[in-house]
Amino acid sequence: MYGLFRLFLFCLALIIGAGAAFAQKRGITLQPKEVRAQTPYAGGFYRALLIGNNVYRDRSGHWPSLTTAVADARALSQVLQRDYGFSDVELLENATRRDILLALDRLSDRALPDDNILVYYAGHGFIDEDDQRGYWVPVDAQGTDQTTFLRNSTIRDELNLIASRARHTLLISDSCFSGSLLRPGSRGISASVDSEQYFRKVSARKSVQIMAAGGLEYVDDDYRDSGHSPFSYFLLNELKHNDQPLITLSELSNNVTRAVANNVEQVPASGVLHGAGDELGEFIFIKLDVVVEGVDPDKVDVQVNVLPGKPATDAPAASVPNGIPPGRDSQQKPHVPMPTL
Repeated sequence: MYGLFRLFLFCLALIIGAGAAFAQKRGITLQPKEVRAQTPYAGGFYRALLIGNNVYRDRSGHWPSLTTAVADARALSQVLQRDYGFSDVELLENATRRDILLALDRLSDRALPDDNILVYYAGHGFIDEDDQRGYWVPVDAQGTDQTTFLRNSTIRDELNLIASRARHTLLISDSCFSGSLLRPGSRGISASVDSEQYFRKVSARKSVQIMAAGGLEYVDDDYRDSGHSPFSYFLLNELKHNDQPLITLSELSNNVTRAVANNVEQVPASGVLHGAGDELGEFIFIKLDVVVEGVDPDKVDVQVNVLPGKPATDAPAASVPNGIPPGRDSQQKPHVPMPTL
């Protein structure tokens, strides 16, 4: 009898243990960090995948190594986490084609319905002049073999999947011919009309936006020995010196475009990802620490830390460098025709 009782207890323990293990697997949740960005109008996590490619392995020398792409991705990672509450950031350095695709898959798996997701790429880019197909060039790209590149259509497919799962999706591409990814688009209302109404409206609506270092053009790699490309230099400058609690991608893009175009022979572009479900929403950056002069902190209607002091001033823009530094593209056009995939 005692033996049967012990067997019963043993079986019961197995059942309870199995149930606990099952509940543990089913109960996995994503926990935010203590400090994360959140607007008063919409929740969700801020996630980012940042890719910086410097060291290219092409034995033919067609894709020379870059100087600043990794530093650009690292600096943006620091700013997003420290100043803008991004709680889920993955940084890839010198990524292969497979590395990039796997990271995009991981990001789409983590995406939740109210999330704000940013993908940043810095590295070589390419466009086939015959069919106008654009590509990212990973570090394992081989010469002019387009099958070793990452085609825009593949990037669009990955972003479409992410956008189908998240509220706001943003691609920032700092490579040559990056504008081939986007379709021009503009938001339907000015933030100056009624800021609170505007932010509430665009927070609720879906957005799938793209910000590119240039259109169908070559872009520079190092800006006056700053350690950053011109585009990323001014992008980082705007984010660091921004002193608004909330800034939309459209406003950020306008500021960066003017700064870049005023200093180098390069004009950034912005728009939407065609066919991805953009509903004229906006990706909104939330500054965690904001300096507010002469305003009662209790009256600031966003979840940020209000710090005393004078607003930060923009750093003076450097003059145009002599000559054109190496760009994020092939140093010269291919000597052989590019095959069509």
